Amino acid sequence: MKFTCWQPPVLLSILAVTQLVGLALFARGFFPYKVYLPGFTDASQTPPWPDGSSQEPPIIEPQFDRLIFIVIDALRNDFILGQESAFDFVKSRIESGEAEAFTAKATAPTVTMPRIKALTTGTIPSFLDAILNIAESDTSSSLQYQDNWVHQLKFSDNRTIHFFGDDTWIRLFPDMFTEKEGTTSFYVSDTVEVDFNVTRHIKPVLSKQDWDAVIFHYLGLDHVGHTGGPRSPLMKPKQREMDQVIESIFEIVSVQDAHRIRHDADAKGTLMVICGDHGMNEEGNHGGSSVGETSAALVFMSPRFGSRPTLNRAASRRFKVEEEFTEVYGYPVVEQVDLVPTLACLFGFPIPRNNLGKVIVPMFTRQSSQSSLLRALQLNAYQISQLLKEVDDAFKRYLDNNATGIQAGTEVDPYSIKLLNEAHVAHKLFIQESTVENAEVAARAYLEFITFAQSKLTNTAGDYNLNDMSIGAVLILASALTFSTWAIRRAKFEKPAKLSFSQVFAIFILCGFAVSMFASSFIEEEHLIWYYCTTTALLLGLLESMGISGMPLYEKVMLVLSCLLQMVLLRLSTAWNSSTYAYIEKSLFGAEWHFLAASLVMCFLYGAHLIWNIGTKTGHHSAATTVVVSSSAGYLQLMIKIASIFIMGLCSALVMLYKVRVDGVDGTVPALYGRDLPEALEFATQLDQVALGKLIYNYCGASLFVFTALVYVTETAAVLHLPESDEGHSGYSSRHYLDGLLFISTPLWILFTRTHFAALFILFTIQFHLMRRWQSRLRSSGVYQQQQPGWFLAITATCMAHAAFFMTGHTNSIAAVDLSNAYIGISDYNAVIIGVLTFCSNWSTSIWWMIVGLILLLDGAAKDRTAEQRWWDYIVTQSAIFALFIAALSISVTLLREHLFIWTVFSPKYLYQVAWTCLFHWIFQALIGTVSMKLYHTDEAKASLN
Repeated sequence: MKFTCWQPPVLLSILAVTQLVGLALFARGFFPYKVYLPGFTDASQTPPWPDGSSQEPPIIEPQFDRLIFIVIDALRNDFILGQESAFDFVKSRIESGEAEAFTAKATAPTVTMPRIKALTTGTIPSFLDAILNIAESDTSSSLQYQDNWVHQLKFSDNRTIHFFGDDTWIRLFPDMFTEKEGTTSFYVSDTVEVDFNVTRHIKPVLSKQDWDAVIFHYLGLDHVGHTGGPRSPLMKPKQREMDQVIESIFEIVSVQDAHRIRHDADAKGTLMVICGDHGMNEEGNHGGSSVGETSAALVFMSPRFGSRPTLNRAASRRFKVEEEFTEVYGYPVVEQVDLVPTLACLFGFPIPRNNLGKVIVPMFTRQSSQSSLLRALQLNAYQISQLLKEVDDAFKRYLDNNATGIQAGTEVDPYSIKLLNEAHVAHKLFIQESTVENAEVAARAYLEFITFAQSKLTNTAGDYNLNDMSIGAVLILASALTFSTWAIRRAKFEKPAKLSFSQVFAIFILCGFAVSMFASSFIEEEHLIWYYCTTTALLLGLLESMGISGMPLYEKVMLVLSCLLQMVLLRLSTAWNSSTYAYIEKSLFGAEWHFLAASLVMCFLYGAHLIWNIGTKTGHHSAATTVVVSSSAGYLQLMIKIASIFIMGLCSALVMLYKVRVDGVDGTVPALYGRDLPEALEFATQLDQVALGKLIYNYCGASLFVFTALVYVTETAAVLHLPESDEGHSGYSSRHYLDGLLFISTPLWILFTRTHFAALFILFTIQFHLMRRWQSRLRSSGVYQQQQPGWFLAITATCMAHAAFFMTGHTNSIAAVDLSNAYIGISDYNAVIIGVLTFCSNWSTSIWWMIVGLILLLDGAAKDRTAEQRWWDYIVTQSAIFALFIAALSISVTLLREHLFIWTVFSPKYLYQVAWTCLFHWIFQALIGTVSMKLYHTDEAKASLN
């Protein structure tokens, strides 16, 4: 393909569309909805008793007739079972034998919607549910037509179910609840009202006794984790609040059960289930596969447990089932999906047909009847064998033919059939002879078969559409190769002789990074790669500075010192989240608040200096030149300058106040910020957090509007009265505008960043200033023909943007997605707005460096008419970089789709890379960059007309 000068806009658009279509196809093939068996199981589809008798009930004798199901979002196992737990009542019930405790292991992605699906259907949800988990309006993943215990419980005996809490349940189970009230799950700054709106229903609803099951889903503990982590000072009070909620419910049902059992011989009692849908990591987030995120608490509690001696934890059992449990905190570990068949057998309704769980044996070995456990295991084995035969044709033929033994040449694993036969025979003998030995043999064989079937079904759970993946990968790869060829040719166009060492090294680094996409360890440690690439880019600048000939020694020394200082600042930035900040925090009281204030003050001073000098150009080693304007325009310009500076300063102060309110609850805020600042901003102290957030947005918008007006007035006046000697006016307002955009928006990016990372903006600002001075000195020396090439700036900006992303504690795990700042100023849920704020809050530092890249690109354009060429060098190189990365990753996940870490490492990385490519690159870089270049050409046109 021949890349001519008039082709770039058209070619860029074609390649972008090709890439996005390829991404859509690939994602559809890689993240499909799993295929589930349609319909619902009923009592007629359950297996007969092994001896062929028509015993009653046809399914299993229920142990309970009422259910209280309490989900406490992000209830990690140690929050109940650990030594520092504040669930005093729950722990006392466990110790007294009125509760049975477990650790329930969840699978990635550990976010609410997939975990609710697992808790109710017994299936392993699709990874795509992690995305749908954010879209509150999404109904495409409803469980209305998938078998689940909520449906079975309701329709098995026409039961009444109420629900209060996270409205995800209402979307998943439409028209299933008699009474219901949902709460928004993503308004993470609310840790009080979101739980109060659930708790207030407890006494009114439970006292009516017109219910058979009530489901509560509390969100406050999860919100505490998101805002402050598991060690937050709000965590213990929230745990005590939840403990008191459980205690109040237990007292109500205890009284009701005692009364019901006295007056109704058929009454069974109430079972309370307290569980977490997932856990959380040490940052308070979740979504990944770390131990903290996948370890949720699970407690079965009932007043009847304490009234039956055989149910006591220390009581002797009549027979022993040899099933080994891993123990954590002294309690067994089970799979989260095991809850589904356990509930089904405890309440006597059919096990949902897509269930992959295994009945929790300790809940049945507590019972006095061995028959109950064996029947539960028989039902579980039968249900999972029906699921297994749907993916194994040979096994299906065997079951459908009602074979009683292993046929010669069979394709079925003889071990599985042997286990089924052994369990069936031993169970039948137990019914006839009631011997403990037969019961133990049957239970062991059932459990081994269920474990075998679980393993086989789990291994076949990845349902990829290879056709879509292949077509998508081809389109993505074609786009990447075209972009790469285009970028290399443009780089050689500037220096036709051959590629320089810097260019060769840059290509080597980028290709090396693309290759690293094939290794899970490199993906998990990607931050180290970007730190290395960024440091190397600065080192290359240092080497080039030392090799410049004909430059005065002083200038060369300043260039070298500038590069060295940038490398020092980069090292401080990369270590900030680990050693640097920890050391400073120990040495200085209220360090994070001083750094926050310093970062806001620095951006204000830079912005104020910029605004005040608009209309005056100051070049290096040149005198200031004032743009001539009329007196009326001059007064207007002065008033706008004062207003703009005032609004920007007020906005910075409000950001400081907001941060103090949110994060200053632990007594570490110095009096200057915790007491004096609110007194100075008395008008803002009357506002709640939502109103204060909206006020900050309004002032940021007003500041940007006033600054735009200032640039417009100055530009108009300058065009009308431009002196003939001022040849460097063209494009001046565009560069001023980008500078202004950077420093006016910086308080907003600081607002979106966790408080202790605000100091990074100080280091970033100094580094930006050094880069600008370094580039200016290179231009003055004649290197790069008055301007650094666009490809070099593109690589530098890419490295800094990615490094800054990881400097703020982010990783390639879904758990690293920070929601704590995504709801600032938001009172009602809106998927689009929340999505934009979530992206901005997680990519805030990267967006900051993206703007810096555009500023460096336009610097020096006043005397250089090749800005358009540099812009295309820049954007084409950026596009080639991101296209190469997403192409390599697409090929990687296709080839490694059966890898052990495909869902815990590669899939999250793919989602992140899609966000980098589609949102960061195409929307932010390409869109904002194009607008900036349009402004530049508009300025140039005005100058030529003048």
